[in-house]
Amino acid sequence: MLVGLTTLMMSGATQGAGASVVPKSGIIEVTGFDNVAGSGSSGPVTVTVNHHQAAVIRKALVTLAVTSPADCHALGEAFAITFLPHKGAAPTFVAVEDDCPSPGVVSITKNGRTIQTLRENCSLRAAVLAALTRGRAEGTRGDERGCSS
Repeated sequence: MLVGLTTLMMSGATQGAGASVVPKSGIIEVTGFDNVAGSGSSGPVTVTVNHHQAAVIRKALVTLAVTSPADCHALGEAFAITFLPHKGAAPTFVAVEDDCPSPGVVSITKNGRTIQTLRENCSLRAAVLAALTRGRAEGTRGDERGCSS
């Protein structure tokens, strides 16, 4: 799988923006919300993903294309993905999809500083939803951003 990604990157094909910044190890936590709204998201539900789910999330992030920041004033988050070097450590990398526009735009911060804005392609949303506990984070689940479930 890594060989295929390296080949894609070296072939001159459009590279996903996350390829150079997504931590290849550590813990990933996914946060969804019970309510997602422009006035602010509420009822956070955070889970630590397993090894398989982490691999799917990393792969999805790598495929996202760079885009311009959203031209809307959303205050809510659809979901957040937090990368920690180890349990209890401060996050080094955070990917947040705002609740506007549709489909979403993912803002990437590294060590607290915004470094990239990426266009959601629904594979990331699917990976996030698969990691969240069923029956929880219903705001994130219902906020499909043009993606079919």
